[in-house]
Amino acid sequence: MMILFLLYPFLGHGENGDKIIVDDKGMPLPQAVVQVDNYPPIVAGPSGEVQMTKLNTGDSVIVFALGHESKHYSWEEWLNAEVIVLKEKEGELNEVVVSATRTDRTVEDLPMPVTVIGNKAIQETGAVRLSEVLSEQTGLQIVSNHGTGLQMQGLDTDYILVLLDGEPLIGRTAGTFDLNRISVSNIEKIEILKGPASAIYGSEAMAGVVNIITKSGGHGKKIDLGLRQRSLNTWNPYLEFGIRKSNWNIDILYDYYKTDGYDLSPEVTGNTQNPYQSHSGQVKLGTKLGEGLSFNLFLRGYTEKATGVLEVVENSGTELLDATDQRDEININPTLRYKPNNNWLFTLRNMSSVFSTSSVSKYQKEGTVFDIQDFQQFYQRTELQTDYQLDKKQLISLGLGFSGESVEATRYDEKNHFKATYFYLQHQWDPTDKVNIVTGARGDFHSVYGSRLSPKLSGQYRFSDKFSWQLSIGSGFKAPDFRQLLLNFNNASAGYYVFGAKLAKDGLGDLVAKGLVAQRLILPENLGELQAEHSWAINTGFRWKPVESLLIKGNLYRNALQNMIETAPIAQLVSGQNAFSYFNISRVVTQGLDLDFTYKYNDNLSISTGYAFLDTRDLDVMDQIEGGEMYKKDANNQTVRVSKADYGGLFNRSKHSGNLKVNYLENRTGINWALRLIYRGQFGFSDLNGNLILDDVAEYAPGWYTLNLTSTKTFNNGIFLEAGVNNLLDKTSITQPNMPGRLLFVGIKIPLLNL
Repeated sequence: MMILFLLYPFLGHGENGDKIIVDDKGMPLPQAVVQVDNYPPIVAGPSGEVQMTKLNTGDSVIVFALGHESKHYSWEEWLNAEVIVLKEKEGELNEVVVSATRTDRTVEDLPMPVTVIGNKAIQETGAVRLSEVLSEQTGLQIVSNHGTGLQMQGLDTDYILVLLDGEPLIGRTAGTFDLNRISVSNIEKIEILKGPASAIYGSEAMAGVVNIITKSGGHGKKIDLGLRQRSLNTWNPYLEFGIRKSNWNIDILYDYYKTDGYDLSPEVTGNTQNPYQSHSGQVKLGTKLGEGLSFNLFLRGYTEKATGVLEVVENSGTELLDATDQRDEININPTLRYKPNNNWLFTLRNMSSVFSTSSVSKYQKEGTVFDIQDFQQFYQRTELQTDYQLDKKQLISLGLGFSGESVEATRYDEKNHFKATYFYLQHQWDPTDKVNIVTGARGDFHSVYGSRLSPKLSGQYRFSDKFSWQLSIGSGFKAPDFRQLLLNFNNASAGYYVFGAKLAKDGLGDLVAKGLVAQRLILPENLGELQAEHSWAINTGFRWKPVESLLIKGNLYRNALQNMIETAPIAQLVSGQNAFSYFNISRVVTQGLDLDFTYKYNDNLSISTGYAFLDTRDLDVMDQIEGGEMYKKDANNQTVRVSKADYGGLFNRSKHSGNLKVNYLENRTGINWALRLIYRGQFGFSDLNGNLILDDVAEYAPGWYTLNLTSTKTFNNGIFLEAGVNNLLDKTSITQPNMPGRLLFVGIKIPLLNL
């Protein structure tokens, strides 16, 4: 409320007695609804404004918005009110989610497993990059197999769609979107949809969707200056600027990040994480063009430069190389929306993205070039979505789109082009107050891999206001893309290599010749030809709130894939990093359980805990084991049959993981303390006996746990302070390259206009 009063001079009172509807933080509530008596309701504008000329006179007024408590006024009270403040409802079930259905719905109305991480929870992590936030969530694993990637329901980042304000982000290496490219500086919330979403998003959403929603400024003006500093000489200054008027708004972010990196293998030349610096900028522009017509423009730019040292062995002896790695990204996303009445909404989206990398290594002595690798990807998509409110209980969405993609890289014989058209159809139906049903299907027509239809059915039944059950079934399709076939990539900042299946043999041979390989893990000739993937998935779970202070969520899932494309290390490098490539696993199942408990003891103390169980298996391997056809070498180098008890499932998957979080607000000082314990069980790391499966205790990396502590305080004038330590117990492991050890940090954010 203090922020609202500080911003009040900028709010104004509107013209002709017009009202403005905001939340308790002073943020406008577009699409809030005002109803006078029994007259048709009026929807607020994009800045939360309500024009009095559109309202009928009456005796009583009710104002409500999704996720907020309603307010009732007499007509006289309504006339005297200038700014309408709606208090946000507490609890994740009231969060509004877009990613699950591409339309606004609260979590409690969604028949599928959804998690929402709000801005407060993000602040409590002390994170500066997206990976640090996601690493503390139940059922998600941060993996370092080719950068900082994400794993959900036992499926890699290839099957997880990452969205920024609803639009997909490109620039993947080996299918992995590097989460460290995204700063948390201006993230308002993160939506995590688990389970298949291919029916509306396509093949990259077979495991789920992560949608990052960035902040939009409150009414009036905003200038926030922030700085974070942490161990490893890491600095992260940032600036947020926003202006919001009745018919237009603009939000700007600039973020700078610098770190000296770290080394988990000091006995060899080169760092585990090389020093690098990055700049990112973002602009969000919105304007109201006319009655029911609005235009939004999203611009984002990112550039990163890393430097490091490599050691190679040549005929003349050992040579040191200076390596530089450059990554650049540009996103331009205009959106036009037209709502002629309360029943129809037309949304025209366009997305254009360019992602490029350049890696150069030079001899330290002579300064001559040792190797150059360039990569450039261009992606363009145009889509029209039509939403029709058939009646109060039914919403139909139809989407038609076209996308084009081109890739050009060093050692590619020619420029590669992909084109695709698609459609999706979705029906949301609430036949009763207890039942929600969402059905949908998507058809993809690819210029190289043909066509595929991906259906989905989701349903929810509310047994009571406290307990509901959800069920979701969906199908997906994914073909090998240019990365999995032809990629030849070296990230100098992290020190890893990735080779497409067709280039793995030559790429590994080149690394061996340069003296960069410490150990071969998989022979490239055993990888085989990549085939397209098909999948069916089921998710079923519950949300239970036995008392107001306790929320329990559970979700069971099973993903059945054919010809799953797996990424795995084919060699361990002398630096401690790895070289990776791809191969098919004919029939794969990932299945498991996610459980979350959240208990609010009082206004000061809350406790939450989560547990995830994951079981993975290659069904063809299981058949071979049962038939006595799978062998391995024992400790005495004797050939023996592999038993079911020996088989550990897919590589780089932990069977058990979990978290425990305690939040405490100390009243006297106003400091909020957040203590988090994160656990990951042992996981298969490498195939040491050459039979391509996980079947020996020596092939596992040990499990680990980390303890993180954050303290935060927000002053009445909006100044925000934070301090803490991540990885308090200083855990490190060469098998977990993204865990550098204990990190101390401090931070400050100053709202300049509040001073």
